[in-house]
Amino acid sequence: MPRLSFGCTINHLQKSIAEVIVDPDIELTIEMVEELDTYLNTYYSGSFALLVNKKNSYSYTYEAQLCLASLEKQKAIAVLYHNLHQEQIPPQFDKKRKMDNIKIKSFPATQLGTKKALDWLTSSLN
Repeated sequence: MPRLSFGCTINHLQKSIAEVIVDPDIELTIEMVEELDTYLNTYYSGSFALLVNKKNSYSYTYEAQLCLASLEKQKAIAVLYHNLHQEQIPPQFDKKRKMDNIKIKSFPATQLGTKKALDWLTSSLN
């Protein structure tokens, strides 16, 4: 499993789907988001989707939120939340989704929720 310098693990689940897990208590900066983007752009030659596993609590700077979900080849993001307080998608994600036409949806982090998220990501790529 690849790890990025700022405390982020990438699990490649399927050919075009990666799970992203950020370590606890990290504040994602624009530089961290750029590192993630560079990694994903290099790894995937075609379209891909992300499963963001929010099992840890972390935050984003305002600038980082503006850059999230901005990759051209990124078609969908499923967010797995582990408690109801994490269910809400960050506000800038919503704006990005509308501007860049990216599909973003949240799912509970249960076995069934994870399966539904993966099924949704697969169908979003087709």
